Amino acid sequence: MLVERKICPSCNRADFVQLHETPYSDRELAEFLSAYYTKAEPIAQAKALQGGAFVILECRACGLYFQRDVPDDDFSAEIYGNWLGEDDPLAPHKPPMPVAYYSLMAAEVMQIIVFLQKRTGTNRRLRFLDFGQGWGYWSQMARSFGVDVCGIELSPKKVAYAKSVGLNIVEISDLEHCQFDFINTEQVIEHVAEPRRVVERLKKYLAPGGVIKLSVPDGKDMVQTLNSWNWMNSLARQEAIMPIHPLEHLNCFTSDSLTHMAELCGLKRISVPLITCYAYSTDWSSLKLIAKNILRPIKRFKLNKGCYALFSHRI
Repeated sequence: MLVERKICPSCNRADFVQLHETPYSDRELAEFLSAYYTKAEPIAQAKALQGGAFVILECRACGLYFQRDVPDDDFSAEIYGNWLGEDDPLAPHKPPMPVAYYSLMAAEVMQIIVFLQKRTGTNRRLRFLDFGQGWGYWSQMARSFGVDVCGIELSPKKVAYAKSVGLNIVEISDLEHCQFDFINTEQVIEHVAEPRRVVERLKKYLAPGGVIKLSVPDGKDMVQTLNSWNWMNSLARQEAIMPIHPLEHLNCFTSDSLTHMAELCGLKRISVPLITCYAYSTDWSSLKLIAKNILRPIKRFKLNKGCYALFSHRI
């Protein structure tokens, strides 16, 4: 079932402006959801969404965009466990992703390791937590570079696969006495009903000098998108609405609202030196990739633009 969020899940204020509302009973929205969630049984889908609406609010206090009506835990398990079915392009039975996907992941892991070693002044084996691990590809990459890594994942299928390739899977209740040099949250906190509470809890597991990555879809164009949005033939235009996708991307951040939430959690945004980013980039095989390798670190770590950001304890 759907539950209504009555306060901002980032700053806990109740000062909103409504940007969009479409009832889930709307025919065109229902058609979009049916086409997207191909494994959902139509009657069960209609029953689960009964009385709810796709309502987008903007918090006047912190700038977060968020869905008012969100799935409860049981409904979320149904969506991610059953409705999405076997269509995940990252699933192990699917063809591999392009080499650039793995190359970028390898570069990120190397940059983080070198940055942390210089930051902490140690060459000991680093400890990483991959929160929302998915199929475990990032964890496997980190492990291949000598990191002691463990992961948290809710999907039973993904947990089973991770264990089959020897990854260390833990429950968050197992972490009370653990400390990590790096916590990876890749496309995670936009999915949870209480993102600030999640980040505050993860902060407790950061070692001194530790770093947490928050990486989410960028919602900088969301107001403009919603001002002209309609659901007719929307499956073909779904990339435009993706940062606040119905039922899944419950929270839509900009660079500023992401940083603001992290600051409320007692974290500060930090930067990896450009020389480290450039030294450990892995694919310079085309003009397009050369441009990306040069400009991406500047955007992230000099201009503080976009919704990929690293944070550490605020002292």
